[in-house]
This record gives sequence, C-alpha cells and structure tokens, in this order.
Amino acid sequence: MWVGEIEVHDDDQVRHFWRAGKEADSFERSYAAFWSLQSATVAFRSAHNSVEQRPIAAIEGSEILGVNQVGLPVLDNTHVAYVEPLVRPAYRRRGVGTALLEAGLELARDNGRTTVVAEVNIPLAGVSAGYDFMARRGFATGILDIHRVLELPLDESVFDALAARAAPHHGDYELVGIGDVLPEEYMAGYCALSSAFNTEAPMGDLDLQPEVWDADRVRQAEARFREQGRHGCATVALAHDGTLVGLTEMMTTDQQPEIGHQSGTLVAKEHRGHRLGLALKAANLRTYQRRFPEVTTVHSWNAEDNGPMVAINETLGFRPVERLAELQRKL
Repeated sequence: MWVGEIEVHDDDQVRHFWRAGKEADSFERSYAAFWSLQSATVAFRSAHNSVEQRPIAAIEGSEILGVNQVGLPVLDNTHVAYVEPLVRPAYRRRGVGTALLEAGLELARDNGRTTVVAEVNIPLAGVSAGYDFMARRGFATGILDIHRVLELPLDESVFDALAARAAPHHGDYELVGIGDVLPEEYMAGYCALSSAFNTEAPMGDLDLQPEVWDADRVRQAEARFREQGRHGCATVALAHDGTLVGLTEMMTTDQQPEIGHQSGTLVAKEHRGHRLGLALKAANLRTYQRRFPEVTTVHSWNAEDNGPMVAINETLGFRPVERLAELQRKL
C-alpha cells in the first residue's frame, strides 16, 4: 500500500480521490453532504485559498482505499491543521485509516502545526467507529454540533407568519438581500462581523483564534466560489444609520443543485434582542427558495449548546439527523 499526496493537476487522480472520499463519507449516512467534484478540484488547485488543501490517498494497485484531505490555514490559525481520514467500507480494519492519519499528522508537523482538528459524524442514537478510532489516537472532543436538515419547498404562508412574528421587534432595522457579490457599501460591516465569528459563535474548547477579514479576502473568496460553481444568497440587517449589524448566508452549487447549505448567521452583540436572527433567516430562506427552486434539502450545523440559534432553526422547521464531533489533538 502506497500512502502519499496525489497530483492535484491530474484530472483522473482528483476524480478518483473525490469518488473514494464520497463513498466513504456517505456510508450508512442518509444525509451526507460531501462537496462537489468541481468544488474539490478548484480548492485543490487554487493559489488563493485561505486554507491550503493537501489531498493524501492510500493506494493499492489501481484502487484508492481511502483518502485524507488535509487543510493548512494560511491566513489565520496557522498553528492548526485539519485532517479528514476516510476509508472506503470494503477496506476498513486493515490499517488504512491509521496510515492515512499518520501521513496527515506528519504533514502537519512538517508545516509547523501544533494543533490538529478533525470532524467525525455520529448517529443521533448510537456510537461511531470513527469517533472511537480518533479517540484511541489521542483526539478529544472540542465541541459537539448537531446536523439538522430542512426539506424544501416551504409554503409562502410559513414565511409570512415568521416575518409577522419578528417584525414588531426590529422596526428600526432594514433587511437587505445580497446575491453572489457583496456590494462595496457593506464591505466594512461584513468584514467586521465575519472577523468576530470565531469569538461570538460557540467554539467550545477548540484551539481556534479569530479570523481577520478584509476586502481582498472577501473578493478572493467570491472569485473562488464562482470557479467552484457555488452560488450564495445572503440577507443583512442595517441599523438606522446604515451600519451592517447582522447577516446570514446560504449556498448551493451547480453540480449539486438539490443540496443547500445554511452558512453562518451572526448579529452584533449590541443589537441582539430584536428577533433579528429569526427575521434574517426567514427572509433569506424565502429569497433562497425562490432563487434556487431545485434545492430540496438544506443542511445546517449548530453547536449543541447554541440555544438561541438552535431555537431559530427549529422554528424554521429544521430537524436533527446526526451529531458532528469536532475533535482536536496537540502535537
């Protein structure tokens, strides 16, 4: 068995790597949401990633037995490496996962990383062999998330009722929809909220520092998303003076038009208590459903102890389908 990095500019290698990862990630999971081949290919090859992607494969003969997608942040949290060892079902319990993980840890050490973060999916009721595997190798839970899904379409009356429920509380704020490109007049506020996310959202015991967002980072991300065939739908909340004080974002892709993702939602601390979270998400979901009628399932992940956001998602109709443990280990 050979274990090492694939050639990211070889289309066949990337395609086989992606297929192996998707097969392993989807095994015995009804709501797996593995990224698209186009998204993976662009991420592997882009020179403008905020996280450098280093795909490692375990190969025997002509077969890829398993993969490990290693991520190395280059703008923030440069002490961290992300690993994701995935082994195809037919090749498990043969040492493949251990070899992939060790290769990822070696790559992390070689790049000066001192904290390694991984994610493991766990059934709502039951245990996870993947979690046990990582725990035996020194990983501990940093935070526990709940994976929820929402089936679309929703009737327009649902959005009307939610908007009416929130409206009396946020009369001094304006909600504005945004497409794939952030208007320049909202750049400063968007960057401020994005930079605050790692300190405002629950992070548990994860050894992660705030990210620093500026206009260049936003525009590079937008350009990369266009290459990946990803499309965004956002709604922002503006205070009476025009300051951006809240935002929520959703996304879908050309290659997986039936799958939607709820990304981050954040309201500035001093503007909370006005039902802006509910108002933002309901307004954005209405726009999203109209713009992307092909989407039938929206995926969302929230920290288990993020009570306010969990309550909003449940009000919108999201239901839990599995848990996600974010694990970490010191090197």
